Amino acid sequence: MIYITGDCHADFIVTHCCSSSTQALYSGGMFKPDILTDYLETIRQIATFKKWFFGHYHDNRNINAEEILLYEQIIRIS
Repeated sequence: MIYITGDCHADFIVTHCCSSSTQALYSGGMFKPDILTDYLETIRQIATFKKWFFGHYHDNRNINAEEILLYEQIIRIS
């Protein structure tokens, strides 16, 4: 069980992998959740953020307005 107290606000979150729901959206359910993606799902549900960057899946794609998969692409964050 994960206990997080206080406000969880961030402009940017940068992780290697993504949350379980984002992974399911990206893969169409092809990839199965694991302990890491489930943990990141908890963070996704609790935290407020402007952008979440991750790159585990070796692609460059906007999953939605807030979650961005980066592999070889370089972007300016501001």
